[in-house]
Amino acid sequence: MTTFSFYKESMRETFGMTLVELGEKYTNLLVLDADLNTSTRTVLFKERFPRRFIQCGVAEGNMLGIAAGLASLGFITFPCTFAAFAIRKGLDQLFMNICYPGLNVKIPGSYSGLTASKNGPSHNMMEDIAITRSLPGLRVVCSGDNRELRSAMHAIVEYEGPVYFRVPRVVPPVLFSEGYRFNWGKGITLREGKDVALIGTGITTSICLKAAMLLESEGVSAEVIHMPSIKPLDEETIVKTAKKTGCIVTVEDGRIFGGFGSAISEVTSREYPVFVEHVGIGDFVAESDDMSSLMKRYDITPEGVVKRVQLVLKKKRVLC
Repeated sequence: MTTFSFYKESMRETFGMTLVELGEKYTNLLVLDADLNTSTRTVLFKERFPRRFIQCGVAEGNMLGIAAGLASLGFITFPCTFAAFAIRKGLDQLFMNICYPGLNVKIPGSYSGLTASKNGPSHNMMEDIAITRSLPGLRVVCSGDNRELRSAMHAIVEYEGPVYFRVPRVVPPVLFSEGYRFNWGKGITLREGKDVALIGTGITTSICLKAAMLLESEGVSAEVIHMPSIKPLDEETIVKTAKKTGCIVTVEDGRIFGGFGSAISEVTSREYPVFVEHVGIGDFVAESDDMSSLMKRYDITPEGVVKRVQLVLKKKRVLC
C-alpha cells in the first residue's frame, strides 16, 4: 500500500492563509462572510484586513447578491460559507446575479462533500459539482492538496470571471512537490498504466493511488490521473487514457449523478466510448458520522475502487 506524508495544516487553514496572501497583492479583494469565519478560516483575513471584511450574517443568498454588486464596481469578491449553504441556499443569486452577467466573484465551497460528515445532511454537500458545472460561464476547481489549493487560488484570482472551488475540511496527504503549478483545463498523470484508468479529483486522488497499488499486487496495471480543473475539463487527457486502457473508473467525494464522473463519461461517450464505472455517493442522503466511517460505508475507499475495477475489467474482457 502506498504511504503518504501529510501536511501539518488542514486545507481550510491553507485557504485562510492564502486569502491573506492574496489580500496583500490585490487591494481590491474583499471577503464576505455568512457568520462562519472561524470555521472557514476567513477570520485570518478579517484580522489582517478588517475594513475589507464584510459580515453578512446567516443570509447566504443575500451575501451572493452583495458580492455580485461589489464585483460590478470592480472588486474581486469572495463570498465565503459552507458549500451546502452557498449552493443550495444561494443558487438563484449565483445563476442570475453572478453567472448570467459573468461577474468576477470567487465562491469557495467550504466543508464540501463528506468532510462536514458529523454535521449531517444539512451540512454535507454532495451535489455542488453537479450543479456548478452546469451553470453557464462558471469555472469549477477541486484541489487535491494544500499546495495545489494555494496555486489554484492564485490562478482563480488572476482569471476574470466567476469560479466555484471546493475547500474540504481535511488534512490531506502531500500529492505535489514544491513549485507545482495549477493549470486550467489540465489533468496530471500521477501513475502510468495500461489495463484501466483511475481518474480522481480533490481528496479522492490519493484513494486512486492506493487502489493502484492494491491492483498491482493482483497483476493489474492502473493508470492514475488527477483532475483538479473540472470545468474546463482536460478532454485530451481523458481521450488519451481511454484509448490506452480501454476502461475507466472515476472516484469522487460527491453525487455521481451529474457529478465529476458524469463529466468524464460525457467526454468518452462523445469522443471514444469505453466502459466507465463511478465511485461516489448514490441516490441517498448521507448520514451523520465520522468521515472515515462514511467513506467506508459508501465504498469510497481503495478497496471499493478495486471492486469497481474488477467489474469494469469483466465488461472490457467480454467486449474483446
